[in-house]
Amino acid sequence: MLKRILPPLIFAVAIGLVAASLARNFWAGQWKLLEAERTKLKGSYKPPIEVWVAKQDIAEGKTIAADDLALKPIPQDFVQPFATPNNGDLIGRIAVAPIAQGEQLLRNKVREPGRGPAPETLSKMTPKGMRAVTIGVDALSGVGGFVRPGDTVDLVWTVNVPTKDKQGEPVTLTLFQDVPVLAVSGQMVGQEPKSQPGKDTPQPVATQNTVTLALDPNQIALLLFARQQGMVQLSLRPPVDAGSQVVVAPANLNTVMEALFGAIPEQPQPEPKPARQVEVYKGLVKDVVVLEGSGSN
Repeated sequence: MLKRILPPLIFAVAIGLVAASLARNFWAGQWKLLEAERTKLKGSYKPPIEVWVAKQDIAEGKTIAADDLALKPIPQDFVQPFATPNNGDLIGRIAVAPIAQGEQLLRNKVREPGRGPAPETLSKMTPKGMRAVTIGVDALSGVGGFVRPGDTVDLVWTVNVPTKDKQGEPVTLTLFQDVPVLAVSGQMVGQEPKSQPGKDTPQPVATQNTVTLALDPNQIALLLFARQQGMVQLSLRPPVDAGSQVVVAPANLNTVMEALFGAIPEQPQPEPKPARQVEVYKGLVKDVVVLEGSGSN
């Protein structure tokens, strides 16, 4: 009986050993693949970056305080542009849009106090009832490049007025006063001014060649006509004079000479000499005849 049972038993044991060997080799190969993948992932692993997120909902226009912030580690691939690990970029700034709890706080969603948010388009910053119009300027007519968006200016017009003399007479007069400047060479109100490297104070832009103003439709028509007939120059107003209007008389050669030397007294005109008369009698009727040219020598 043992002789009948032993061969199948030996065969079963041999099959089991072969299966165990194959299983061990299979799992050994799988383990090597897992180790290789683990090594690959470990080599490409990027540690998370801690950035500031909203600890609670922040409403638009709210000044951000330290209690509104929470530091949270974010995988590098999910860190949004303008996110910051420095709370100094956020505390004391004003939110320009609603920020949800847990949302990363971005530097372009806050602004400094006292600086209004930059409108998205020029039309949004144009006052109601006004229109935006752009004129070309140079260093002379543009106040040397010192005009900035948000300033107010006066528009001065110099034109040649026709006279009896064919050459005419130049006259300078003030077209409009207290005109808001919406943009200068593409830089709109509320946008960061361009500064030279290493200097905190914005420098005059000598290359600026356009100024965009806010005028009503009638004023725009007058301005465009005036530019075709003569030269229009800007006059920069100080902020303390905002809203004020000054009566400015037109200037020509006579007014300049009077301002420099005073009014020239008028010369007295000589009285005309009495005309010579001749009495003519026709019968009993007397006529008086005035001789022509009798008032002159």
